[in-house]
Amino acid sequence: MKFNFKKKSKYSRQEVWKEATGRDEKPDFSIDRTGYGRIDNNLFIFMNIDITGNFFPGKNTNYENHYDEKTQSVKWCAKRDTHSKQPLMQKIINGELDLYLFARWKEKDKYQFLGEAYVVDYKDNFQIINHANEKSICMQYDLICKEIEEDINQIDFKSSNLIHSGEMPRKKSRRKSKKSFNPRKPTDYLFKAQSDKKIGEAGEAIVFNFEKKRLLKEGFRELSEKVEHVSVTQGDGLGYDILSYDSSGEKIYIEVKTTKLNIDTDFYMTPNEIEFSKQKSSNYILYRLYDLKTNPNQAFYYTVKGNILHDYFQATPTEFRMSR
Repeated sequence: MKFNFKKKSKYSRQEVWKEATGRDEKPDFSIDRTGYGRIDNNLFIFMNIDITGNFFPGKNTNYENHYDEKTQSVKWCAKRDTHSKQPLMQKIINGELDLYLFARWKEKDKYQFLGEAYVVDYKDNFQIINHANEKSICMQYDLICKEIEEDINQIDFKSSNLIHSGEMPRKKSRRKSKKSFNPRKPTDYLFKAQSDKKIGEAGEAIVFNFEKKRLLKEGFRELSEKVEHVSVTQGDGLGYDILSYDSSGEKIYIEVKTTKLNIDTDFYMTPNEIEFSKQKSSNYILYRLYDLKTNPNQAFYYTVKGNILHDYFQATPTEFRMSR
């Protein structure tokens, strides 16, 4: 569920509670008095920056929260004694909760809505000190409040137009180039990973509906109803995204790769996905969607059948698993 909070607008805790629940009564304790509170799968974070709270007089703690308006990146400390093994912290890390971030810079002010936040990184054992000089630890998160492909959320997947281009990408030169070493992973790298995930989910939903309509159009209603979006119903890791069928009732294993950029844009596959295309080569199809647009709702695509490394694509290693 999405809420009607506007970026940079200010809200009291009571106003946040009313928007989230539709009720006028006093908020529950976590929303009313603490640093964050959960309602269903939403976590509402109330962050003090350069000030401390006043609930425990004499014990106020500076949690060293920070906000960079230019990059919309945030350093946020969770409550005292939190750590990454706790159930709520794991849900935050794994992206199972929608995070709504509010901040204030003066004690009596309302909270400014910074946006829906996404986890970039986190660490345990971050040291904090209260006004009595007592030390404690908590979790500290790196968050980002940029909108992740907001336009993707506006796509009507059932009415999206999937256009077969009849084209294939150009083969690229594989000359090796010397790469410079950058020891730091920029925040935007992980933000991009979140964005790519949203685009990927959109592409899968479009192909899922496309396959159902294809079978209906061919007169196979029962098969259409059996089409399954397995990456949603069974989770990632199977090696494919959608289970569909051909006109004879044979299973088709479909992997979907989507970008908003053009046909020549590289895309990424896991070793498991590549291996699955080999093992199921006679029943495997890669749907490659590109030029994904929201106005109008459409994407172009081409397909590759069978082992995706056979005669066409080349796989370039981008990271390594190290063990002893």
